[in-house]
Amino acid sequence: MKLGLMFGVKIAAAFCAATLSYASTDNPLTLWYNSDAAGEFTNALPIGNGYMGGIIYGGVTKDIIGLNESTVWSGGPGDNNKQGAASHLKDARDAMFRGDYRTAESIVSNYMIGPGPASFQPVGDLVITTSHSGATNYRRELDLKTAIAKTTYTSGGVKYTREYFASYPDHVIVVRLSADKSGSVSFGATMTTPHRNNKMSNSGNTLIYDVTVNSIKFQNRLNVVVDGGTVSVSNGNINVQGANSAMLVLTIATNFKSYNDVSGDPGAIAADIMSKVKGKSYDDLLSAHLKDYQTIFNRVKIDLGTADASAGDITSTRVKNFNSTNDPSLVELHYQYGRYLLIASSRKGGQPANLQGIWNKDTNPVWGSKYTTNINLEMNYWPVETANLGECVWPLIDKIKSMVPQGEKTAKVHWGVDEGWVEHHNTDLWNRTAPIDGAWGLWPSGAGWLSTHLWEHFLFNPTDKAYLQDVYSTMKGAALFFVNSLVEEPETGHKYLVTAPSDSPENDHSGYNVCFGPTMDNQIIRDVLNYTIEASKILGVDEDVRARMEATVKRLPPTKTGKYGQITEWLQDWDDPNNKNRHISHLYGLFPSAQITPEETPDLIKGAGVTLKQRGDDATGWSLAWKINFWARMHDGDHAYTMIRMLLTPNKTYNNLFDAHPPFQIDGNFGAVSGVNEMLMQSHNNRINLLPALPSQWKDGSIKGIRARGGFEIDSMAWKGGKLTYVAIKSDVGQTLNLVSGTNTFTTTTVPGKIYEFDGNLKLTNQPFEPVTVPGKIQAESYIAMDGVQIEDDTEGEPNLGWINDGDWSTYLVKVPTAGTYTVTARVASEAEAASTITITDSTGKALATLTVDPEKTNGWNDWYETTADIALAAGEQKLRFEYSGESNFLMNFDWFSIAKGTDAVPEARKTVTMLDVRPVSLSKGSVSLMIRSNAGFKVSLYTVQGMLVGTHEGFGSSLVEFGEDGSLARGNYIAVVTSGNLQKTLKIRAF
Repeated sequence: MKLGLMFGVKIAAAFCAATLSYASTDNPLTLWYNSDAAGEFTNALPIGNGYMGGIIYGGVTKDIIGLNESTVWSGGPGDNNKQGAASHLKDARDAMFRGDYRTAESIVSNYMIGPGPASFQPVGDLVITTSHSGATNYRRELDLKTAIAKTTYTSGGVKYTREYFASYPDHVIVVRLSADKSGSVSFGATMTTPHRNNKMSNSGNTLIYDVTVNSIKFQNRLNVVVDGGTVSVSNGNINVQGANSAMLVLTIATNFKSYNDVSGDPGAIAADIMSKVKGKSYDDLLSAHLKDYQTIFNRVKIDLGTADASAGDITSTRVKNFNSTNDPSLVELHYQYGRYLLIASSRKGGQPANLQGIWNKDTNPVWGSKYTTNINLEMNYWPVETANLGECVWPLIDKIKSMVPQGEKTAKVHWGVDEGWVEHHNTDLWNRTAPIDGAWGLWPSGAGWLSTHLWEHFLFNPTDKAYLQDVYSTMKGAALFFVNSLVEEPETGHKYLVTAPSDSPENDHSGYNVCFGPTMDNQIIRDVLNYTIEASKILGVDEDVRARMEATVKRLPPTKTGKYGQITEWLQDWDDPNNKNRHISHLYGLFPSAQITPEETPDLIKGAGVTLKQRGDDATGWSLAWKINFWARMHDGDHAYTMIRMLLTPNKTYNNLFDAHPPFQIDGNFGAVSGVNEMLMQSHNNRINLLPALPSQWKDGSIKGIRARGGFEIDSMAWKGGKLTYVAIKSDVGQTLNLVSGTNTFTTTTVPGKIYEFDGNLKLTNQPFEPVTVPGKIQAESYIAMDGVQIEDDTEGEPNLGWINDGDWSTYLVKVPTAGTYTVTARVASEAEAASTITITDSTGKALATLTVDPEKTNGWNDWYETTADIALAAGEQKLRFEYSGESNFLMNFDWFSIAKGTDAVPEARKTVTMLDVRPVSLSKGSVSLMIRSNAGFKVSLYTVQGMLVGTHEGFGSSLVEFGEDGSLARGNYIAVVTSGNLQKTLKIRAF
């Protein structure tokens, strides 16, 4: 930088100050209890590494750790297609098209539904027994910062500790038992399973458990390492006596290799895993676990306000009392718990998180603990990108790609389609894709919805064309199924292309499920076709296929409103305003899609609001989580918060914070994380909207680490009094940044790896500033830093500072040639009843002058007058901070201030330069142009937003100034600093 040029001061202090209000407990990110789980699954604490899950009950004399492995399922390879189903399509369609839904439903139920899929199975239990009795000082906890569960208690005057974690790097579950008195650790350990085909053996200090469940064979290996004491192994039991401490290390391996290959050797795999951890100490295993886990978990920090005094209470008590405490730290805990659960249940190499994540104790679990693809599996992964959990998405991506062969078979057998793949509303480990259960299962849009997740990952990583190339064929196959299976409907007169038969997930019209062209289908199909079209353009392939897709999109039914003003759920206006069904499928276009937005489709937004009010607020846990996202997209933060309050109750959240349908379904945990992110930041439709649905309950707070589409990360963001105060955004890949906060907008090209900092007005604070030389005049909006004030336009369209509250401030950069006493004049306006003041301080906080805003001299927010005071200034470049004080809610509007020598400050300024008007104009691509009007000479300096000088231009009077007239300027934002005598203006200008 030259000639005193500097970058704006970072105002990260605002962010730091906002992060100091965490809960008063030692660790606010801990679930804790003063009793064991008493055999209740939803009291127990979960750990997991993506491959294996453990659920810890924490009993003193008998501690049970329930075990799962992501590939232990019932059933085996094969499909569940209903042979001959496609031959009944015409009859079912004809019946629907003539309005005979009873016949159509009968045809579908009798001839087009396949057998149910497999279910996720428990491995069994790790059981630890002791002779301890009369335990006191009991505590059971799960520390989300470390992913370590712990049980502590005192027995016989000795404090005992058990620590449990699941390591992804080492592929093991670790349990460490210790005591505060040497030689006090004595216990037994064994494994059990509910599956009859099992065999226990041992090799040294390692128990080996071989179990078979249908086609799946798995082997558990449990090893013990002790410090002191003795170890014996017999009859399937490990016995430790008199040790100082002991470590149990367990792994589980299966014969599963893929959906159609179970030829793996679980014994060899388990032996290899255990050989690699042999010789590693507890500290070694712990260190590797923490490095892996905390790299992911620590990316995001959230503070929603000062914790309630009850924040240290037992976790289940906090849930019980949340609707009276509104403790923001419980929302923070629930949010981070959701992130923890996804890290624990979904990592590369494992299977996707299912209906219960990776935790299930039953051999016949509710809904099979499988993958329900008409909402639940998709909801599991809503937060994966925004919550900065990129490592956790790969099991889903790999799963979707692997489903194609099975989906192609089902497309042929059930729909007579030779090109494309289909998935209905459920699948399992074996990738079965046929419709199941009944007529409500014939919903052909599962592959379409799943494929949108492939595109979403690309939107967050928009330069990864290798990834897009890898998933493109899967997306194309899902799209082509619809191109080849949609039929022309005869009812509306528009000859729309529709799915037929289908259903609106798990809802009915007059008792019938089957229908044609339900709204959700149309919205999903529109997305998958448009996404695939765009992908083909990016990759430069399939122009002919693209044309077919484009033709199909044009003939899809539009989303429309019905007789009650609601979004219609079906092609026909059949909606019942009293229907409270938990599924609100026809608002897919509102969320997770972005076809319905306040900006682009205000009429449909009104319709969505009617639909949500008709369905009501109360619902199952997962449905409440969906509604958080809905209301966030409606930009109604208080209603979204009402959904959070309803979710965080004992009826919808279990003691261990698992989501309650009821019973347990984990998707509500994940959907809630997504909902909070949507309340604080939205990034659909090529813009990042900050605090779009901030509830009044969270008036002060901060967040860091969440991600936005376009390859951006919210490095840090803070707000105060419900208004944005600071945001720093990191550009990962150098895409164009389109930023929105309220009525403020900002657009710029970006540099990969650079962080862009903004104040609450979206003024770029790490932009170049030149000091104004005294005597001189500064526009109020030309600050270099601020807190609380907002830039607004006056009645003539000129910017000024408004919405000024007591305690707000703004800072300006000046250069004083000679020390002395000067006159400072401010142009202000007010409608407040009481007087207010502007105190000017230097960088040390010393008060230099006070300006009074007198309500007797101004009668409105644009009724301007000038107030003056003397100010003593030292020589040199310096920052002046204007601090605003007063008793009224809003104090004043502030237009400009001038500093001049002596008492003739304003007349002297007007004698030299009385006018400087700068307006951007658009001339040609690759250039920026300014129309400058002055009654004196002027100088224009043009900078990039990174502070690099592009060029200068000098002139006199009125003149058009253009930089890059040859089209040489790169597209993006620039900063123009225009000085004329003692006047200066700084503005953003964009080259197109």
